[in-house]
Amino acid sequence: MKAITITAALTLLVLGGAGCSATSAPSTSAASIDPGRVSPTDLPTPPTVQEAQGAVRDLTLGECKTQAGKQTVSGELTSSQAERADFLVTISWTTSTGDVMGRGFKVIQNLKPGKTKKFVITATVAAGATQCVPGVEFGTIEK
Repeated sequence: MKAITITAALTLLVLGGAGCSATSAPSTSAASIDPGRVSPTDLPTPPTVQEAQGAVRDLTLGECKTQAGKQTVSGELTSSQAERADFLVTISWTTSTGDVMGRGFKVIQNLKPGKTKKFVITATVAAGATQCVPGVEFGTIEK
């Protein structure tokens, strides 16, 4: 009886695995990649915010253009926090599907509660951006 059970189990294992074969991965040749939908490889990397929390409500931005090339956005941040905090303001220029075509950021350190800091963010934007996506985190940013 044990021999039949082991044989049956092995047969099921072999037959069950027969249908499982590696599928071929999609082609990633240069001819199949649309460069207009790929994020640039040289996007700046913002610093890490320790114990980060969101604060986009504290942000006011000026006009943000999406044309390819150098773009500059001015803004101001008014801290709604109860204590001094460091802030990271980011702007990502993205396509309609979320691919990042440009990124800029500004670090504002030790901003007192209720105080406002004006800033300018400059970035090089690749072709294909359709929108500006702002972000604000606060916490501690080490230099």
